[in-house]
Amino acid sequence: MENQETAPFNPNNDLNEDKFYKQEVRLEEGIDVRDLFSNKGTTFTVKQESPLNDFDELKKPELWDTNEISPIGIDPSAHKDGAFKGIEHLFTEKLTDDGFIIKQMIRPGSGAIIPSRAWVKIHYSIYAEGHDEPIDSTRLRSRTHNFILGDGVNIPAVDIAVASMKKGEKSRFLAECLYCYGEMGVPPRIPKKARLLLDIEVMAYYDDNKLNEYDAMAPDDRRDIPLDGVLKLASICRQKGNESFKKKTKEAYNSYLKGYKILDSHSPADEEEERQLQEEKIRISLNLAQACLEHGRTADCRRYAGEAAKYLLNENLKNPIKLAKAHYTIYKSYMKEQKLSHAKKELEKAVQHAPHDPTIREAFVKLEKAQARENALEKDSMARMGEKMGWRD
Repeated sequence: MENQETAPFNPNNDLNEDKFYKQEVRLEEGIDVRDLFSNKGTTFTVKQESPLNDFDELKKPELWDTNEISPIGIDPSAHKDGAFKGIEHLFTEKLTDDGFIIKQMIRPGSGAIIPSRAWVKIHYSIYAEGHDEPIDSTRLRSRTHNFILGDGVNIPAVDIAVASMKKGEKSRFLAECLYCYGEMGVPPRIPKKARLLLDIEVMAYYDDNKLNEYDAMAPDDRRDIPLDGVLKLASICRQKGNESFKKKTKEAYNSYLKGYKILDSHSPADEEEERQLQEEKIRISLNLAQACLEHGRTADCRRYAGEAAKYLLNENLKNPIKLAKAHYTIYKSYMKEQKLSHAKKELEKAVQHAPHDPTIREAFVKLEKAQARENALEKDSMARMGEKMGWRD
């Protein structure tokens, strides 16, 4: 499971540190393995990825550098004498009554403090006293750690730290062994009685409690929710759907559909509210269409992708990539039904908006092959019928 793979170091997990530095890429063409071991070597071209199958995520401010591994500002040569003692004065906030977890804010966040049971996406690097390299880091893996706050998947120090943070915040924490790996540690990687320095950045979170409150409301009360609240609820549903889709669960469809219905139930007060509603509907409709496609709901797929395409024709909402994505999704629904002529029309619309997209180029090749097979089968069928009827050329 994703949480287990990305959770802070657990001694029961067999982690291979080499995997932290691997990155998978797709190639335009295959290569001969024998060339790799020959003197002449080989060359290859990395395949350009297409955004057509991506899901709409929350936008991140440009100042979020997700490739950074934050330096802890400690002289490595001082580790043997207890390096963390030299920076304790920077950590001015106590998070526990015993003072065993203290905090230094590097960059403030925005909004409310993350509540218990919220779904959270973070980047972290963890340093043990006496080590100048992190013992664990999501940044080295180029993959965020996603979890439900309070679910017990983390060491206590991580949950306590995150429960003090806001969206977009970046902070550091010093935690005693009691809240980490205990007095025994996990030698040799984590020494006995080791304090840890946690460098944590909150990338995003959603509060599932808000949806529970919405579900408990009477219909009349729901209609009184202001636009900002409606957009936040729909965004929560979309994020939940994105996570469920990555895990290949049917909950993705339910989450997207709930968000869609929340948006659909709101009556805009003016043109600006209508534009904002449609903008969020485009995001959630495109994802809902893909979830429908995944579970064989081809007609529903076309309905939601078609609605997104309709909104995208609005001058204030035009986005060529998303328009291409909508038509490409409809193309895939027709291909599932073997309706090749309909599929071709949608693909031709998609290429108008994204003429250089590699996925669309591949789709045209696939479609031509499918049409050739269909024509050959039709010709063979006609020939067999002719033989039965006694026809002659």
